[in-house]
Amino acid sequence: MKTVLILGASSDVGMAYINRLKAEQIPEETRIIAHYRTMSPKFEAVVLSAKNLPIEIIQADLQQPKDIANLIGQVAAQYVAPTHILHLAAGKFRHVRLREFDSRLARAEMDIQLFSLVEIFKAFLPVMAKNRYGKVVVMLSAYTIGIPPKFVVDYIICKYALLGLMKAAAAEYSGKGININGISPSMIETKFLDNIDGRIMEMTAAQSPLKRNVFVDEVVAAIEFLMSDSSSYLCGINLNLSGGGR
Repeated sequence: MKTVLILGASSDVGMAYINRLKAEQIPEETRIIAHYRTMSPKFEAVVLSAKNLPIEIIQADLQQPKDIANLIGQVAAQYVAPTHILHLAAGKFRHVRLREFDSRLARAEMDIQLFSLVEIFKAFLPVMAKNRYGKVVVMLSAYTIGIPPKFVVDYIICKYALLGLMKAAAAEYSGKGININGISPSMIETKFLDNIDGRIMEMTAAQSPLKRNVFVDEVVAAIEFLMSDSSSYLCGINLNLSGGGR
């Protein structure tokens, strides 16, 4: 059975990925486990419209160890382990200068993005290795490639830490049938950027070689490739999806 665990499924990228799966002729035994923190009308509509795709939704606050343990327990009780993991969970993006750095807020973001994934890896990667099969894709950022922009200190710290976790897991589980990779898109115009001035998004688009920001569907297509068996020889890569800008 193909079991896809999507962490942060209520994000714009997560919902677009579910919609892509809905549109495909997927094997009948495929199951989707969609994690969310806060239910939105849009996410509810995506789940309810997935009539050809068995979806189980699980609510969890990834800042809370108890919620992470409950999520892992629910997945393990029904499926033993997922065959595919897509990690999209993140807090809202915000601009922060180094002198404004708040370790409490940065630690909360690390809980969501990094430490929750550590626990999920500890629970499920050994089972994937035993089964000699697994696909993992971690949402990183083009800011982890080359010199990042100014004034996003906590975001950059978190994404580099997540990149380190992805690389460490890929090194430890290489040769065991598991493909663990990251994807690093440049700016995507989604609700994740609700706190950002629209002029910054316009400037970022103008600075891109393609003169635009990356589309959600382009990110989903890259994720779909890394989650497929066509990526069987890729492990530990950080896929650059910046349109040639980095």
